[in-house]
Amino acid sequence: MKRRLAQAGAPASLGRRQVSRALALGLATMGLADLPALAAGTSADRDRIARTFTAFCDTLVPADELTPSASALRVPGTILDDIAGDALAERLLTAGCNWLDAACSGDFASAAEGARIAACEKMQTLPWQSPPGRFFHLMRNTVMAEYYVQPASWHGLALTRTPQPLGFFDAVR
Repeated sequence: MKRRLAQAGAPASLGRRQVSRALALGLATMGLADLPALAAGTSADRDRIARTFTAFCDTLVPADELTPSASALRVPGTILDDIAGDALAERLLTAGCNWLDAACSGDFASAAEGARIAACEKMQTLPWQSPPGRFFHLMRNTVMAEYYVQPASWHGLALTRTPQPLGFFDAVR
């Protein structure tokens, strides 16, 4: 999803964050080429993966009294749209969501909050070389970048302007 940037001096094509995300996901998933096909084949599988990924994002960034959850700011949808069509990134997403579902008796999205947190904590300790470990670290960073680029997420931070002198180019929509 390409966004035109309105700020003078901003790159005319993709935003810096999007390019970084695409490169990180692409380079990080190169090592998954030897895995068996993990891509979801049916719409039920894709729906389950989207539900699991949304629950994962909301476990990382839940709503509180000052700020909305990741899903309220459409973070999971944006990330899923960004990686759509990238076969290796989709395989990594599928592997991570399958692991999360297995860690919560088959349904991460319906598990209690404590079980979801425990599964994420366990996933965080897995080595980078494992698909679930790589999924956790890449997606955690991507979720946080996508969440905090949005001004609605700054309410709890006592910020009245962008956190950098020139701000995030992608925040100008």
